[in-house]
Amino acid sequence: MISTQVIDEFFAWAPLTVLVVILVVVYVLTRGEKQFSPPIGKTYSCARCARRGVREHMVPVNVEGAVVWYCGRCAQTH
Repeated sequence: MISTQVIDEFFAWAPLTVLVVILVVVYVLTRGEKQFSPPIGKTYSCARCARRGVREHMVPVNVEGAVVWYCGRCAQTH
């Protein structure tokens, strides 16, 4: 038979245990989300891989009179 002391301790620790389980589940579910701010100013998209970057990090290429922007990685292979 279960004593009253065991029942009292169970109900004393149960709310804390449930809170810890909820916090751990929320942490595991949200740890992969990236927190980022929107880019400041105008950005350009790479014509090959669609990576976005500010103008200083992009390489302009003139193709048949139109300017196409490449990121540094794609500009090396172009």
